[in-house]
Amino acid sequence: SSSSSSSSSTIIDDAQFNKNGDDAREIRKKVLHYQLNELGVDADLLADAAFRSVTTTDGFDSRFGKSAIKAYRSYIDPKPSKMEAVARENVDVAANRYARQIDFLSKRHRSSEAEWVRHLDTSEHRRTFPLVLVLDNVRSAANVGSIYRSADACGCLEILTTGITPHPNGNGAEKLAKSALGAERIVASRHFVTTKQALEFLREERPNLLLVGMETTELSKCYTAVQYPGAESVSDCDGDPNHAPGVALFLGNEVSGVDTEIIPLLDQVVEIPMFGKKNSLNVAACAPVVMYEILRQWGAS
Repeated sequence: SSSSSSSSSTIIDDAQFNKNGDDAREIRKKVLHYQLNELGVDADLLADAAFRSVTTTDGFDSRFGKSAIKAYRSYIDPKPSKMEAVARENVDVAANRYARQIDFLSKRHRSSEAEWVRHLDTSEHRRTFPLVLVLDNVRSAANVGSIYRSADACGCLEILTTGITPHPNGNGAEKLAKSALGAERIVASRHFVTTKQALEFLREERPNLLLVGMETTELSKCYTAVQYPGAESVSDCDGDPNHAPGVALFLGNEVSGVDTEIIPLLDQVVEIPMFGKKNSLNVAACAPVVMYEILRQWGAS
């Protein structure tokens, strides 16, 4: 009968679908295992760990961690709602992407489990030094965020942002926060409309700071050839860093550098030696190089 014919046809189609699905699963598994082994991940051990994570009460194998095992399972046995998308994607491309993700997740898990590796921010009181950064129209929020993080690491007293520089609670704050990772809430900061205003503020409010520009000019000295005042404040833990001798570093725009009208008003100009074809380092890379040299001279430890 027609109903009988229709029923048997459906059974055959389902069987063919299941067969094709099993074949596709084996292909995904084979290619993923190849990619994992290329990265140095024992794919067979991972497969066993994934199997045991759903068939026993052992939990997730500590050699790989929960996230890596779940990523493996999600590719080998995707949810029904994702099967169509998985079927459309190139298996080599997908397997390579998942393998790299699994490799990273496994390494991150092992790192988090290692007791000798520090992962958490300290809850201890933050130590500060008479070291101030002035960001003169730095354009990139990513660079500014990175500088905030370096400033926290180096115990900077404050960051002064000027002009178009992205700053906390102002222009570019959200993008800045992505690379600052919370440091923008730790390091004190204030914003000025112009860099000259920031300079005048420092001259009036912090007259004991040496104002140093970081720029490649004919007048620049190597950053290691300058003696930076402030060493006495490091040994005097009870002193007020707001009024102690110290340094204010001026960092300029990624393209034009420190404003040429500002440079003559500074006490010193320093540069980092370059041995390649490029004239300078990225501004976010320059800042910690010079800050750590200052701290080294001060004997900070």
